[in-house]
Amino acid sequence: MPVRLMIVDDRRDVRHLLRAIVEDAPEDVVVAGEADGAYAALEAIADVDPDVLVLDAFMPDLNGLEVAPLILDRRPDQTIVLFTGIVDDEVCKRAEEIGIAVCLSKEDLEEIPGVALRLATRASGGSAGPA
Repeated sequence: MPVRLMIVDDRRDVRHLLRAIVEDAPEDVVVAGEADGAYAALEAIADVDPDVLVLDAFMPDLNGLEVAPLILDRRPDQTIVLFTGIVDDEVCKRAEEIGIAVCLSKEDLEEIPGVALRLATRASGGSAGPA
């Protein structure tokens, strides 16, 4: 069964690029849904039921660090990857404190399928090594 990924980013071009990367990747990962902002993600996440949520750090409505706790309140076991244009140590530290699994640079988008697979395998009790 493939890992179900949900992409949350306010930029359509980034969502499309990440979808293309996931579709072309050899890993067993599929894009199960997309949202163009934090509020849209909050509305859609229960229906999409992703294994891994790829969440943009900086969006105009709520940023990733603001919406992640709301998501985790509703779905405490939700695996979240925060991705950002600029990886900042302080942002990544806050992300970890919130319960976000990984902080990843948008320059490393090609790594998302592999990271998602490892995180989902780890969350389901499998062993896939470090993310």
